[in-house]
Amino acid sequence: MTAPRFWSDDLDADLLKVVPRAAGVLDQVTAPLWTYGGTTHGRLNHPSVWGSHRGPVAYFGADDSGAWKPDSYWTAQPLVECTWAEVARDAWVHSYVIVVDWVPIWNAWLLGGTFMRLMYDLRGWTPLPAREADRLRGKVLASLIAATEQLREHVGAVA
Repeated sequence: MTAPRFWSDDLDADLLKVVPRAAGVLDQVTAPLWTYGGTTHGRLNHPSVWGSHRGPVAYFGADDSGAWKPDSYWTAQPLVECTWAEVARDAWVHSYVIVVDWVPIWNAWLLGGTFMRLMYDLRGWTPLPAREADRLRGKVLASLIAATEQLREHVGAVA
Protein backbone atom coordinates (compact mmCIF):
# COMPACT_ATOMS: atom_id res chain seq x y z
CA MET A 1 0.00 0.00 0.00
CA THR A 2 1.34 3.42 -0.93
CA ALA A 3 1.61 6.08 1.78
CA PRO A 4 -0.68 9.09 1.34
CA ARG A 5 0.96 12.05 -0.38
CA PHE A 6 2.66 14.68 1.74
CA TRP A 7 3.06 18.25 0.49
CA SER A 8 6.88 18.12 0.46
CA ASP A 9 7.21 14.74 -1.27
CA ASP A 10 8.29 16.47 -4.49
CA LEU A 11 10.46 19.14 -2.83
CA ASP A 12 14.16 18.62 -3.46
CA ALA A 13 14.98 19.96 0.03
CA ASP A 14 12.50 17.68 1.85
CA LEU A 15 13.97 16.44 5.13
CA LEU A 16 13.85 12.80 4.05
CA LYS A 17 15.83 13.60 0.90
CA VAL A 18 18.41 15.84 2.55
CA VAL A 19 18.87 13.57 5.59
CA PRO A 20 17.75 10.11 4.40
CA ARG A 21 18.52 8.47 7.76
CA ALA A 22 15.89 10.71 9.37
CA ALA A 23 13.08 8.41 8.21
CA GLY A 24 14.14 5.58 10.51
CA VAL A 25 14.37 7.98 13.43
CA LEU A 26 11.04 9.73 12.88
CA ASP A 27 9.15 6.46 12.43
CA GLN A 28 9.96 5.57 16.06
CA VAL A 29 6.99 7.66 17.22
CA THR A 30 3.71 6.21 16.01
CA ALA A 31 1.26 8.00 18.33
CA PRO A 32 -0.76 10.69 16.52
CA LEU A 33 -0.27 14.37 17.23
CA TRP A 34 -2.79 17.18 16.81
CA THR A 35 -2.45 20.83 15.87
CA TYR A 36 -4.34 23.64 14.21
CA GLY A 37 -3.13 24.29 10.71
CA GLY A 38 -3.43 24.03 6.98
CA THR A 39 -3.50 20.88 4.92
CA THR A 40 -2.54 19.68 1.47
CA HIS A 41 -3.65 16.22 0.27
CA GLY A 42 -5.49 15.96 3.61
CA ARG A 43 -2.25 16.11 5.60
CA LEU A 44 -0.48 18.81 7.58
CA ASN A 45 0.95 21.74 5.64
CA HIS A 46 2.11 24.47 8.01
CA PRO A 47 0.46 24.66 11.41
CA SER A 48 -0.66 27.94 12.91
CA VAL A 49 2.35 29.59 14.55
CA TRP A 50 2.83 32.41 17.02
CA GLY A 51 5.87 34.52 17.82
CA SER A 52 8.02 33.80 20.87
CA HIS A 53 11.49 34.52 22.20
CA ARG A 54 12.56 31.13 20.72
CA GLY A 55 11.21 31.86 17.23
CA PRO A 56 7.85 31.02 15.68
CA VAL A 57 6.10 28.36 17.80
CA ALA A 58 3.58 25.75 16.71
CA TYR A 59 1.63 24.02 19.45
CA PHE A 60 0.78 20.33 19.19
CA GLY A 61 -0.93 17.90 21.50
CA ALA A 62 -1.09 14.18 22.09
CA ASP A 63 -4.89 14.52 22.03
CA ASP A 64 -7.46 16.53 20.13
CA SER A 65 -8.60 18.68 23.10
CA GLY A 66 -6.77 21.86 22.07
CA ALA A 67 -5.78 22.36 25.73
CA TRP A 68 -2.12 22.26 24.66
CA LYS A 69 -2.08 25.79 23.20
CA PRO A 70 -2.60 29.09 24.99
CA ASP A 71 -6.28 30.05 25.12
CA SER A 72 -5.50 33.55 23.87
CA TYR A 73 -3.84 32.23 20.69
CA TRP A 74 -6.61 32.26 18.10
CA THR A 75 -6.57 30.63 14.70
CA ALA A 76 -9.17 30.01 12.03
CA GLN A 77 -7.30 26.89 10.90
CA PRO A 78 -8.91 23.48 11.51
CA LEU A 79 -7.70 20.84 13.92
CA VAL A 80 -5.38 18.44 12.06
CA GLU A 81 -4.21 14.98 13.04
CA CYS A 82 -0.61 14.33 12.02
CA THR A 83 2.38 12.07 12.58
CA TRP A 84 5.73 13.00 14.09
CA ALA A 85 7.33 12.43 10.68
CA GLU A 86 4.91 14.89 9.06
CA VAL A 87 5.50 17.45 11.80
CA ALA A 88 9.30 17.24 11.52
CA ARG A 89 9.25 17.36 7.71
CA ASP A 90 6.99 20.41 7.79
CA ALA A 91 9.01 22.20 10.49
CA TRP A 92 12.25 21.54 8.61
CA VAL A 93 11.05 23.59 5.64
CA HIS A 94 8.81 26.13 7.40
CA SER A 95 11.24 26.70 10.30
CA TYR A 96 9.39 26.82 13.63
CA VAL A 97 9.64 25.50 17.18
CA ILE A 98 7.59 22.37 17.93
CA VAL A 99 5.94 22.36 21.34
CA VAL A 100 3.95 19.26 22.34
CA ASP A 101 1.69 19.49 25.40
CA TRP A 102 3.65 22.57 26.56
CA VAL A 103 7.01 20.75 26.20
CA PRO A 104 9.48 22.16 23.64
CA ILE A 105 10.49 19.19 21.47
CA TRP A 106 12.40 20.44 18.43
CA ASN A 107 13.59 23.89 17.41
CA ALA A 108 13.73 23.80 13.63
CA TRP A 109 13.94 27.61 13.72
CA LEU A 110 17.52 27.29 14.98
CA LEU A 111 18.29 25.00 12.05
CA GLY A 112 17.05 27.51 9.45
CA GLY A 113 20.59 28.45 8.43
CA THR A 114 21.55 24.79 8.16
CA PHE A 115 18.48 24.14 6.00
CA MET A 116 19.43 27.00 3.68
CA ARG A 117 23.06 25.88 3.36
CA LEU A 118 22.05 22.30 2.56
CA MET A 119 19.35 23.42 0.11
CA TYR A 120 21.77 25.80 -1.66
CA ASP A 121 24.33 22.98 -1.86
CA LEU A 122 21.74 20.54 -3.20
CA ARG A 123 20.65 23.01 -5.88
CA GLY A 124 24.24 23.89 -6.81
CA TRP A 125 23.78 27.55 -5.87
CA THR A 126 26.51 27.53 -3.19
CA PRO A 127 28.19 24.14 -3.19
CA LEU A 128 29.65 22.86 0.07
CA PRO A 129 32.66 20.61 0.48
CA ALA A 130 31.34 17.06 0.94
CA ARG A 131 32.71 16.93 4.47
CA GLU A 132 30.83 20.10 5.46
CA ALA A 133 27.56 18.86 3.94
CA ASP A 134 27.97 15.58 5.82
CA ARG A 135 28.68 17.47 9.06
CA LEU A 136 25.53 19.57 8.62
CA ARG A 137 23.39 16.50 7.85
CA GLY A 138 24.83 14.85 10.96
CA LYS A 139 23.92 17.92 13.03
CA VAL A 140 20.32 17.72 11.80
CA LEU A 141 20.16 13.97 12.40
CA ALA A 142 21.53 14.32 15.94
CA SER A 143 18.93 16.98 16.74
CA LEU A 144 16.16 14.74 15.37
CA ILE A 145 17.37 11.77 17.39
CA ALA A 146 17.29 13.87 20.58
CA ALA A 147 13.87 15.34 19.75
CA THR A 148 12.41 11.94 18.86
CA GLU A 149 13.67 10.43 22.10
CA GLN A 150 12.22 13.32 24.10
CA LEU A 151 8.90 12.98 22.29
CA ARG A 152 8.85 9.20 22.81
CA GLU A 153 9.39 9.69 26.53
CA HIS A 154 6.75 12.42 26.66
CA VAL A 155 4.09 10.56 24.67
CA GLY A 156 4.74 7.49 26.79
CA ALA A 157 4.21 9.58 29.92
CA VAL A 158 1.03 11.11 28.52
CA ALA A 159 -0.56 7.89 27.26
